[in-house]
Amino acid sequence: MDLIYKYPGKEYSINSILEFQRDEQSAFWSEPLFHFFPNIDRELFKSFNYSQRVNYLNEFFNKFSMENEPHINEKIIKYNEIWKLYKSQIVDALEEAFEINLDNVFNNMVVYISFNPISPRYLDNDSFDVFFLNSERGALGISLHEIIHFVWFYIWNNHFNDNYEEYETPNLKWILSEMVVDSIMRDDRLKSINPYFNDGGCVYSYFYTLKIDDEPILDILYDMYKKMPITDFMEKSYELCLIHELKIRKHIDENE
Repeated sequence: MDLIYKYPGKEYSINSILEFQRDEQSAFWSEPLFHFFPNIDRELFKSFNYSQRVNYLNEFFNKFSMENEPHINEKIIKYNEIWKLYKSQIVDALEEAFEINLDNVFNNMVVYISFNPISPRYLDNDSFDVFFLNSERGALGISLHEIIHFVWFYIWNNHFNDNYEEYETPNLKWILSEMVVDSIMRDDRLKSINPYFNDGGCVYSYFYTLKIDDEPILDILYDMYKKMPITDFMEKSYELCLIHELKIRKHIDENE
């Protein structure tokens, strides 16, 4: 396993941002843009059609990217340095968690440094985004979250032989994959280098308040994870989600 951090240019960021600015999406996904970039006129932007939004963001980020070029170049160096520093520790923890040798998989992952406050991942080409305002440790924490997804679905697909299209929102398999990051991340080798873990930001905030029979679902999943092989955990945790799917989805809908 290996990865490299790159800055792909403002056009990539704009396309990534627009994925989360569709009218049907909740404020949970669309509002971070306006929080981190208060100079973007929210009301004006929302009044635009798609092509107008593209033009508006192009003008805004053309100036912004030029002003921040030294800062971005510094991020590229620091993000890659911290990955190299902790790579062996991370790989050891993931190999143990997923019962797999990672020498010959995920050796060409690319992490795009983006102006998008949301960090999407793309299973089809082994890439994901990190927000440029992250410190190097913050970028590592986000990367750990995303890397866990890639390995999880690699093992999952080999075990269940299902379709990768089922691993995207709003599928229940996607919901489960977002929750189990917490179980994997509780390993001292991972949580100790993830500043978001102790800040309550290891997974989406609404999962921390989701309870099944008055017990936090993240604790239920972690107890299951500790007691069984990874593929058994995948089966049993998904069964749990199927049983309680309506409650899980209702809780997400109420909190997004």
